[in-house]
Amino acid sequence: MDNMKKVRYGVVGLGNMGVPHARHIVEDKNRQFCLTAVCDLAGEKAAKVSEELKVPSFTDACAMYDSGLIDAVIIAVPHYAHGPLAVHAARRGIHVLCEKPLSSSVSHARAMIAECRKRKVKLGVVLQHRTFARNIEARRLVRSGALGEIFRVQMVCSNWFRSQGYYDSGAWRGTWDGEGGGVLINQAPHSLDQFQWIGLGLPKQITSFLATREHKIEVEDTANIFCDYGDGRHGYIYATTAEEPGMDQIIVSGDKATMIVEHQGIRLGKLKIPVAKHIYGTKKQDVIVSAFGGPKQQTTWTDVKIPDRGNRTQHIEIIRGFTKEILTGKGSYACGEGALNELEISNAAYLSGYLGKPISLPVDGAEMDRLLAKLEKERSTGRGQGARKKYYAEMKKLLAKK
Repeated sequence: MDNMKKVRYGVVGLGNMGVPHARHIVEDKNRQFCLTAVCDLAGEKAAKVSEELKVPSFTDACAMYDSGLIDAVIIAVPHYAHGPLAVHAARRGIHVLCEKPLSSSVSHARAMIAECRKRKVKLGVVLQHRTFARNIEARRLVRSGALGEIFRVQMVCSNWFRSQGYYDSGAWRGTWDGEGGGVLINQAPHSLDQFQWIGLGLPKQITSFLATREHKIEVEDTANIFCDYGDGRHGYIYATTAEEPGMDQIIVSGDKATMIVEHQGIRLGKLKIPVAKHIYGTKKQDVIVSAFGGPKQQTTWTDVKIPDRGNRTQHIEIIRGFTKEILTGKGSYACGEGALNELEISNAAYLSGYLGKPISLPVDGAEMDRLLAKLEKERSTGRGQGARKKYYAEMKKLLAKK
């Protein structure tokens, strides 16, 4: 490792996520990467972080890209601006690590992936919940066959409570012309990713019901999503920012066991007899003497021992993994293609919820873009100041220049 090149990082967007990313890089003292530049449209903010972390600052991302100071960039601006910043970086040979979600729309996310592939640069996404020991073990159990054939995956993510003050704190929050969505596009991407990453992957079809239950916002604060995998298996997702106390739970049911993932633990209920065998193996005399059609199944519940991964900061784990991906070609927790699935689910949910019909996946990106434009036109109060439209227009112009 000592002879390997050190990856020089720049950070664009010095807000709630960008500054911690920059500090993590500096504080980690990792010999494989370092912080060499920061950028924010607000000059005072950029100068302040520059002084703290002793690196040059910029107010224009492309100027930072052209400076020769960085090999990779962490994009930590609102998601509607991710596309143009990623494309500009890729066209300059700079690797891109992007905050979640990749974009508001799968069409832009796919364009980002295609551009990075074309320019032979890496694209990663900050989905740090993939680094949690609990989630890694849950995924391993499903893939090891410990649960047998999977029947059902269910997720409840109601631990994303947000006050009205939160939404009022930024003009772009809770708006169609800013965020381009609500809980599904902002708070729940980590949960949607875990649903598909631990469970059964991408569904074949989604039907959803969306609501603005409590908050005074333009977009949804609650979502119910029903997933059909096309082979008799199903899934369900419930997400909200309007519920307390919150819950973060995944249930995966198979013919050999049921797994409950919540808090920092995993409970596994192992069946003595697989479900199919129990259904057809019950004797007639047992049915007669039982009030419920047969003898009760024997289930043994245990707390799964989760391997100790040490005292790790999840965000720096993502940066370490992405650095390894750049240097060796393997190590990223979430590449661009892998991160696309959660956006496919949220986009399908928006289309289903507002068009009132089941939506097949992969999603029609053009149809999603038309829906966003329609919702912005019909439901926007102007609070988001047209931010999404501005960056979408820039992305369209960029992609036309192939």
